[in-house]
Amino acid sequence: MKTGVKERFNLKDCSNLQIPTAQFIYKRYLKRPIDFTLAMLALIVLSPFLLIIALLVRIKLGSPVLFKQQRPGLNEKIFTLYKFRTMTDKKDKEGKLLADSLRLTEFGKFLRSTSLDELPELWNIVRGDMAIVGPRPLLVQYLPLYNEHQKRRHEVRPGLSGLAQVNGRNAISWEEKFDLDIEYVDSVSFIEDWKITFLTIKKVFAKEGINSGSEPTMEPFKGLCKQKSRNIKDKLIIIGAGGHGKVIADIAMKMSKWQNIVLVDDNKPFMTCMGLEIIGKTADAFKYKDEADFFIAVGNNATREKLQEKYENAGLSIAKLIHPGAEIGNDVEIGIGTVVMAGVVINSSSRIGKGCIINTGSSLDHDNVIEDYVHISPGTNLAGTVRVGKGSWIGIGSVVSNNIDICGGCIFGAGAVVVKDIAEPGTYIGVPVRRIER
Repeated sequence: MKTGVKERFNLKDCSNLQIPTAQFIYKRYLKRPIDFTLAMLALIVLSPFLLIIALLVRIKLGSPVLFKQQRPGLNEKIFTLYKFRTMTDKKDKEGKLLADSLRLTEFGKFLRSTSLDELPELWNIVRGDMAIVGPRPLLVQYLPLYNEHQKRRHEVRPGLSGLAQVNGRNAISWEEKFDLDIEYVDSVSFIEDWKITFLTIKKVFAKEGINSGSEPTMEPFKGLCKQKSRNIKDKLIIIGAGGHGKVIADIAMKMSKWQNIVLVDDNKPFMTCMGLEIIGKTADAFKYKDEADFFIAVGNNATREKLQEKYENAGLSIAKLIHPGAEIGNDVEIGIGTVVMAGVVINSSSRIGKGCIINTGSSLDHDNVIEDYVHISPGTNLAGTVRVGKGSWIGIGSVVSNNIDICGGCIFGAGAVVVKDIAEPGTYIGVPVRRIER
């Protein structure tokens, strides 16, 4: 997915159920049995193939066939990682191992480029050291180099593949890799695991992202403990401490992205909300321009737009919030200042503008376009290829049929059913909807 007032969710403490039931059940009870079953089946089916690779490694690279190394796993527990070896043991005149580039043979490069060297890790999955999907297990000597943000990668089992692997693998920086690892930790779900698995297979065949530049292996991690990731800020300031602000604060805490979450509100300065401190009025937020992310927690579309544009123009960093229980499809774009709440489903290739509210339990099918500062109310269902214009408000429980174009500035009452294009701004109610006022 870090707050100063709420402890991070601990897998060992089932009483602190701060993620949605479906996600918690998969993460706690289903992910490990599924991983074990699939890894066992893979070992059985691939056993003849594994024996052939082992024989070729023995002939071309010598013994031992398997490369073994200590790696940190879940909760930083050390385990032995198994791989097929890809390098020789050639040494210089002083008896020291040559550089990786000199010991990596063409056969070894082939094993790496096809990820065949990783197949023995299926045994690590069966043993419970690893999962099919998760952050890759790195070197033990990196442990003291991690900052608090980076350490969170050990909150789940390391994986045979992960979000960083399908987004560049060794071709991206350590900073980007760790940010992707934590993003995965905060969004573990059945659907995301299968997406990563299929993308991994695709990238293996395409041989994408194997190396960083011209080097055969990733450059060593030298630590970022004394500096923050340029994309990570420890403080979130929520603008508005009303009812919507409470929901936003709750989602922000569940995301565990910020160590310190506070609010500002012109009507409730120097109080508390959701156990979080209200540090002053909205004007006070500008004091924290360089050290905090900001989010506008205002329900009214026009007011939210006015405030967000003001903060953006002043150079403040506007966050976007996605509840861990939301299901986000592939190739979905979500703008800054947008919140996606619990139980939301957004299917593939949809575009969500900035400053939007995608409220609890709503669903957006494929190829939807939601323009800026739109509010999609709880339980709303939008079929495929729907466009909702800027500043519109779709009422609770509404239904929009497929291929519908709704202009900006529209308001739809609760339970409205939209079956044809809406070209004129105004208020609409009924089944199907009819316009009642400009």
